Amino acid sequence: MSDSKEHVPSSFDSHMRDLVLGLLIPGIVLSAMVLMAFAYTASQLRSRLHLHRVSFRLLVYAMVSNFILSVSLIPTEMLITGPKSGAGCAFAAFVSLASLLFSACMYFCVALNLQLVLVHGVNGLKMEKYYVMGSSLLVAVCEITPLAAGQFGPYGGVCWFSNPDPVLQMRWLVGAQSFWILFMALSELVCFVILASYMIHHRIFVRRMWSDISAKMTASELQHAAYTVAPVLQFRGIILRITLYPLLSCALNFSNIILDLCIAQRLSNTETTFRLSVLDICVVNGRPFLYAVLAATDPSFIRAVSALRQPPIISPSSKQHDATSQLQSPSWCSTSPSLAMLTQADENKAEDDGASRGRQLGDAAERPKQTETDVHHTHTHRDPEQGIVPNSSVAQSRKDSIEFQI
Repeated sequence: MSDSKEHVPSSFDSHMRDLVLGLLIPGIVLSAMVLMAFAYTASQLRSRLHLHRVSFRLLVYAMVSNFILSVSLIPTEMLITGPKSGAGCAFAAFVSLASLLFSACMYFCVALNLQLVLVHGVNGLKMEKYYVMGSSLLVAVCEITPLAAGQFGPYGGVCWFSNPDPVLQMRWLVGAQSFWILFMALSELVCFVILASYMIHHRIFVRRMWSDISAKMTASELQHAAYTVAPVLQFRGIILRITLYPLLSCALNFSNIILDLCIAQRLSNTETTFRLSVLDICVVNGRPFLYAVLAATDPSFIRAVSALRQPPIISPSSKQHDATSQLQSPSWCSTSPSLAMLTQADENKAEDDGASRGRQLGDAAERPKQTETDVHHTHTHRDPEQGIVPNSSVAQSRKDSIEFQI
């Protein structure tokens, strides 16, 4: 069959609804489960600190946007049988296209934030609000404008840009959607290349530096130097894992835009146009499921879950409080008849035991103060892949560190 031949409806056309549902429903369910798991771990004190990261919050915003996209795609793909009103279809197209653009903005901000923090030394925590506000402003301008101009509606069996003039339809598509998503996809790729080059450059520099000074340093000094190298190397495992979000976004957005432009240029209902439409449906409707799978294996979320599975850490102050309560309990001053029959020697022995316990309690109260620097040293030389340990003495003093800015 020639690709330029008119498309003839077949049995596969009747299963298009099943194809869309088979892609959308798993994405909706998994996205909802991941978001609920994020909310639960963020509400727990033991795991909340592990989620304090700019990239994770941007991921949550993108996940919410993808969830809205997957829900709005059901009426957009006209799964509900029967005629649809023009206003309802226009609103469904607006919601789906706005969610798609905002999700692309969030993943672009993840890639941009990594470059700004690690390469240029910008504070990611201060830039976070600008990421959200700039993305929201771009989405509002790009999507409210065609909605107010009446450019959304039923088109070719879906809710999309519905201008009958192909030239005007292409202009609205490129100006309101395709240009920005394609720009972000290419920018994500550029940010990844810059960051990868920066990491390779620092890796080579650090190896040369350590080869020159390792002979003059002790084992403890080498261990301390391993945790004071450039953050781009100290957290390289986490950084490479975070870059998977913009890379997946780049691949999906680039393919989606190319398919949309090809479909918009082909006005006839040929076999090639039909196949491109099926491929575009798979890319768009499978997007929420792929992002949900990637978000479920986020390193911050995995460490938060691991923190919940571990038993709570009892601080020295609580141990001191338990010892004081035990010392002041009624069992220490029992008034039983046998105690009244003690001899003078037994009373002296009891007084000596009480004084000894008092000295032990005083030593226990002073011990946390004496080991405070040791605790700081222990938590400083931690595995950077495991993040800050909750309830540690360094957790509160490092809330604006590089680890929380990426």
